[in-house]
Amino acid sequence: MSRDDEQAFAEFVTSSSPRLLAFAQLLIGDRGEAEDALQVALMRLTRHWHREIDAPTAYVRRTLVNIARDRARRRHLVPMLTTSGRTVEHPAEDQLSMLIVRESIEELLAGLPPRQRVAVVLRVVEGCSEAETAVLMRCAPGTVKSNLARGLERLRANHERHRADQEGPDPDDHRPTDHQPVDCRDPYEGASA
Repeated sequence: MSRDDEQAFAEFVTSSSPRLLAFAQLLIGDRGEAEDALQVALMRLTRHWHREIDAPTAYVRRTLVNIARDRARRRHLVPMLTTSGRTVEHPAEDQLSMLIVRESIEELLAGLPPRQRVAVVLRVVEGCSEAETAVLMRCAPGTVKSNLARGLERLRANHERHRADQEGPDPDDHRPTDHQPVDCRDPYEGASA
């Protein structure tokens, strides 16, 4: 790589890394693994940088999607995120609010199967078109549509379940719970012997 290429690559990394890292984290779910995946994607980009790639961001995105897909195949499970153990780098209120929202989004996305998660992140978060998403996912546009629809439906259900868990039981709901005694009537009561 020539000195000019190195400088251009360094400028690309500096300007694009925050957004690409956020994208990788939404795809993968774990910040440390997302950082590793981004490093791998950028290393792969260096091999082709001298060719003056028209869309280096798209190349890195496609590589990150492939890394996330390979990771999901190897693990067969997407790890669930927890909010415990996370620290805030800048304790300002806005930063804290953004962190809470981001963790909520990551937790909801973590509940999706890998293909649905990728479709939702590409279409909703990144704003890719259906055709761009199909190219990145290496599938037909119809597959993108179905994965997006299923993913969004599952996100809605997970979100409603999460909200219900946070709000607690409905005071008008008279169904018995574990901590309420159940009125058990003897089925043989009043029967003649």
